[in-house]
Amino acid sequence: MPNAQPHPEQANSCCNLGATLATLIDGMDIAMWEVDRDYRVVSHNRKARELYGDGVIGCRCHQVAADSDTVCADCPAAMVFAGQASGRSERQRTSADGSALFIDHIATPIHDSDGRVTGALVLIIDITRRKEQEQELIAHRNDFERMVIERTRALEESQARYRRLYEESKRDQALWLSLINAAADAIVIHDLDGRVQYLNPSFTRTFGWTLDELKGCPLPFADDDEAAGELRRLAVSGRPVGNLAACRPTRDGRRLDVSISAACYTGQQGEPAGLICSFRDVTEARAMERQLQRVQRFEAMAALAGGIAHDFNNLLMGIEGSASLLLMDLPEGAAAAEKLRNIESYVRQGEQLTRQLLGLARRETRNGVRPVDLNGLVAACSALFGQTRREITLRCRPQPHLWPVEVDPGQIEQVLLNLFVNAAHAMPLGGEIQLATENVHLDRQEAAACGRPAGRYVRITVADSGCGIDPQILDRIFDPFFTTREHEGGTGLGLASAYGIVSHHGGVIQAGNDPLGGAQFTILLPASARIPEPVEETPAEVRPGCETILLVDDEPLVLRLTRDLLQRLGYTVLPAATGTEALDLCRDHRGRIDLAILDMVMPGMSGPELLQGLRAMDGDIRGLLSTGYDLADQVEHLFAQGFHGFIQKPFTLHTISLKLREILDKTAEPSLFRCQIP
Repeated sequence: MPNAQPHPEQANSCCNLGATLATLIDGMDIAMWEVDRDYRVVSHNRKARELYGDGVIGCRCHQVAADSDTVCADCPAAMVFAGQASGRSERQRTSADGSALFIDHIATPIHDSDGRVTGALVLIIDITRRKEQEQELIAHRNDFERMVIERTRALEESQARYRRLYEESKRDQALWLSLINAAADAIVIHDLDGRVQYLNPSFTRTFGWTLDELKGCPLPFADDDEAAGELRRLAVSGRPVGNLAACRPTRDGRRLDVSISAACYTGQQGEPAGLICSFRDVTEARAMERQLQRVQRFEAMAALAGGIAHDFNNLLMGIEGSASLLLMDLPEGAAAAEKLRNIESYVRQGEQLTRQLLGLARRETRNGVRPVDLNGLVAACSALFGQTRREITLRCRPQPHLWPVEVDPGQIEQVLLNLFVNAAHAMPLGGEIQLATENVHLDRQEAAACGRPAGRYVRITVADSGCGIDPQILDRIFDPFFTTREHEGGTGLGLASAYGIVSHHGGVIQAGNDPLGGAQFTILLPASARIPEPVEETPAEVRPGCETILLVDDEPLVLRLTRDLLQRLGYTVLPAATGTEALDLCRDHRGRIDLAILDMVMPGMSGPELLQGLRAMDGDIRGLLSTGYDLADQVEHLFAQGFHGFIQKPFTLHTISLKLREILDKTAEPSLFRCQIP
């Protein structure tokens, strides 16, 4: 029987159907490819090309998708080739652009006309978003389960706790009393008429009254202040109030600063029945706040005082230098010499005033800090004062084996003399000053009240038999320029400078009234473990020199007089008023300058900055910083910058001569001296 031939129209229809299916497959949003029995890609659609690129035809699928030379262990095509009706697996893959994907592979067999499996059609489904959602869902589920477990546990614990409290309260109705009794704050319960129903032990410890004394009676507090008015309004409105600032008396007559919090409690029918009031003693906290405010006022005034003192020091420097030069020019026994010495004496008095001003600003130098036995210092200072005020009796009660303290003896002498003078003004007809020293150990609470760390301290007490201090001015007594003796010429610097000096030494000074009458000042200074050592006396002679010195100061008067002093000592002086001028002089005299005296603060270029420029030209130049400020805390930093010391303005011929020899003789080799000895 002849073979049947397909009709031409049927052949065209099949071709059209195949093209339509190819177009449909290529436009699908699911990637797919066809692989043969060797796992080579025979064809793929558009989505597969987007995932793995265009050049995959003829390549093995595991090379393209898994970058592997072997067939994947769970390859769905291998499952089909092994005889399964279909194969499926999920794997993580990398796309052509390098992004990580999760792929669901589904393979079905491709048969030839004889039914043999010649290949596989593999659907490549991107399930990355689904996997991410699954992970998010798992994470949310885990978080939710953890939260449920935690909340359940907390709820169970809370229920158990409140059940226990409820059961205990049912068994013992005094539980609330135990809670009130355990409170650190003073608590009182009273009815709407103010009659006390209950008060806790803290109330008794704070104010002194017991429950037996006050039960059924009104509180012995004044009710005419703002806090009392708020409590009365609370009784009417029922709204709780908190942190009401007030002052309340104690049984022994003291006045306490308190913070009051209160709430209304109700009766069995829900009606207001009375108030529960809590009194927190904030006396120490208020004292610390006032101390902080005093410190802030002090520092503001001290900053102004320090600036004035710096300018005043320059004027004193001019007077001191001029007087010293004139004295050296006068013949022995000249009539004008005594007047010039009087000028020097007045300058020293002015220096004392600037020391007080700089002490206020905490800018006075503390080069003289060393371990000191305060017993000896107090005895010497009181003996000196007693010689000048014989109408005043000084009685000392030193404690044996007093701990050493690290102080500047001169500054502590100034503090004591200021207190002695202050006491003398309070006793114009004479009287008595009691002095005492003792070792004390401040615990944490006592130290916190003073604003200092706990530990060992040495206490000095100075009490007089005068009229005492008006309580209204106690908070201002250490303020700079505050004085009650304006008509007598009081400056208001004595106690202020004492406050600044003691604070600068890490100590505390407090003022009050002695219980027996008169004023009482207490000084606390940190104790030291270092043993006091004998102090060598400074030689009094003026020591000349012959080196070359670069002198830089922006004050013309100070520059001129310091130059004259140095020249009188035998030095060759190169004066400069600015940093630029000093650099030019250094450049012109390179290799011949032994030391540079530099002002600390100058316009355009500071002393430390100028020294760096000088040392860049000549590394052998030594530096001496001339300043009216305290550089004790910057010594290491100054030495690191090349300075070999600093000198306080105003200085005398004797002082500058010793300082120069100290630096030049110690830091220079003889071969470096650039001078000619006749």
